[in-house]
Amino acid sequence: MARMAETLSLDLGVEYDAHIVTRRQLDRAVERCKSCNDPDGCAMWLDDHSGGAREAPNLCPNKPLFDHMRGGW
Repeated sequence: MARMAETLSLDLGVEYDAHIVTRRQLDRAVERCKSCNDPDGCAMWLDDHSGGAREAPNLCPNKPLFDHMRGGW
């Protein structure tokens, strides 16, 4: 999850401090990441986007949360 956030130029600590996300949301996001259905696909996507990306891929179970942090909700 941290690598995805970094790729999206999101600082999870800043998002938390700004009350954009709660600790519970972050804890749940970590659990979703750990139980991802396509970790290999995620790793390949992250490798392909090492220079950064505007949004998480559709395969990411945390895409809605990342979109929220980027102002997409």
